[in-house]
Amino acid sequence: MTDDADLMVHAMIGRLFEEPEPTHRTDLADSAIAHGMAATRRRGFAVAGATLSVLAVVAGAAVVSGGSQGGGRFGAGDTGASSQAYEDSRPTYADRQREVSEQLPAVLRPLLPAGVTVSPDQTQAGTGVDMQSGDYLPALMLRFEGSDFRLTFDGADAGDAAGYADTFAKRSVAPVPAAGGTIRVLIDPPAQTPSGPHGSSSWYEFAPADKAEPVLRFWIYGDSKVSPIDVAAFQKMAAEPGFAALRRLQDPSIRASAAAVQERYTIEAKINAAARTVLPPGFRLKLNPGAPGSLELVGPDGVNTFFWESLTGATAPVPCSVGAVCYSGHGLTSMKKLGPDGKARLGIYVGYTGPSTASSIMLHVFGLPGAGMESDSAAIGKPGSETAAQGHGLTPQEAMAIIQAPDAAKVIADVRALVAVK
Repeated sequence: MTDDADLMVHAMIGRLFEEPEPTHRTDLADSAIAHGMAATRRRGFAVAGATLSVLAVVAGAAVVSGGSQGGGRFGAGDTGASSQAYEDSRPTYADRQREVSEQLPAVLRPLLPAGVTVSPDQTQAGTGVDMQSGDYLPALMLRFEGSDFRLTFDGADAGDAAGYADTFAKRSVAPVPAAGGTIRVLIDPPAQTPSGPHGSSSWYEFAPADKAEPVLRFWIYGDSKVSPIDVAAFQKMAAEPGFAALRRLQDPSIRASAAAVQERYTIEAKINAAARTVLPPGFRLKLNPGAPGSLELVGPDGVNTFFWESLTGATAPVPCSVGAVCYSGHGLTSMKKLGPDGKARLGIYVGYTGPSTASSIMLHVFGLPGAGMESDSAAIGKPGSETAAQGHGLTPQEAMAIIQAPDAAKVIADVRALVAVK
């Protein structure tokens, strides 16, 4: 495998910031993350919520749950009845991926070797999306002998298959017989450096004897020298009755259940109950059908991918004066102040919530879910998942109505908690 994935992630963040990527950490050590990403991924990821959250670090800001002050010459307006159009009653791609993520820990737990525990990966929070395909790749956190490991299930497209086959061939990894098929396992020990070992990476593949069935692939990386799953353990997993359930969860041909569709409606009802006092008249929110854990903004003329963030701190994330709304079509350093011209736009809006620079709100309003480096990270998702027309975005007045609505910061925090994939 090449380092393309690492470079694509860095390039995406660089495009957002138009400057070098800031340093950040997750629960796993930086060395393990860097090693795992560079060694095991050919493709890039967009972390829609987490990537944009780095803005808070750069600005010396933090996500808050406090209220905001209303007012301003734009005027917040009165909330009106939001349109119920553009809702898809059929199972969506995101419905199925949310269902998979919710069931994965319980299905995987009895298959794991003794001493290995599993839990949802809260550092990812359901936002890992393949930038080239739009596939959502669910991740879990394993714990073994005092060390944490991230387990990510991989897609089954032709590019992945070729990448895995090339990696296994170069390392002379031969298939090993297993119940119902064959397995291949490649475990890279930590690389030694003057400062100590970097993280280890492991690749796993189960190829069913029936070639019509999908191949199951996943990879693990962490700081420990010992992988929590070796060849013998993977063979044993494949022989367990519950392994079939794990394979079904990863089968892309299986659609979401009726219960998953109903769960979407239930979440959306809670979201809009929280957001009705913040959104302008005629607008509501719905779950993005192409990217689990993400939102879409529904307006009178269509839908747009949507991400919002509340920031607090004396240092402004972008140059914008109090009482104004600023806008950019892409990066943050090209922001310009807009007046209430009534023109709907796709892009990034930001403004202060009150009469000081104590808190601000940022809105990302873009097109339908898609994949590729030219897409804003908030819009990365499975292409073709959204059947509704694309909306025109927000006007400066509508953006400011959200930014200066009372309790907007608390609403944003509440909605993000409801949307997150558990």
